[in-house]
Amino acid sequence: MADTLDRSTGLGMGGLSDVATAIITLAWTHGITAATEPVDAFADATARLCDMEVTFDHTERLLLGLARGGFVTDEQRFALHAAYLQQRAGVA
Repeated sequence: MADTLDRSTGLGMGGLSDVATAIITLAWTHGITAATEPVDAFADATARLCDMEVTFDHTERLLLGLARGGFVTDEQRFALHAAYLQQRAGVA
C-alpha cells in the first residue's frame, strides 16, 4: 500500500511541486477524510496538560489519516509533512 504515493498521484517524492495537492489527491483516492478520531481528543488533552498547543490544519489531518490507514510509510509521511510545512512557509 505504501507505494500508492507514486502510483496514485503520479508524483515521486523528489518531484512534488504542490505538496498539499498531492496529499489531498492521495487522501481522496483512498477515501480518507479529515475527521477527528477519539484518540485525537486524548492527544489534545495530553498536549494541554503539557502546556503545548498542537493544531493540525485540514491537509495535515488528511496526512495523519493516510498514515493511520497505512497508505504512506513513516518515511513518506515525514517527508511529505516537512515538504508541506516548507511550502506553507514559503521556503520551498
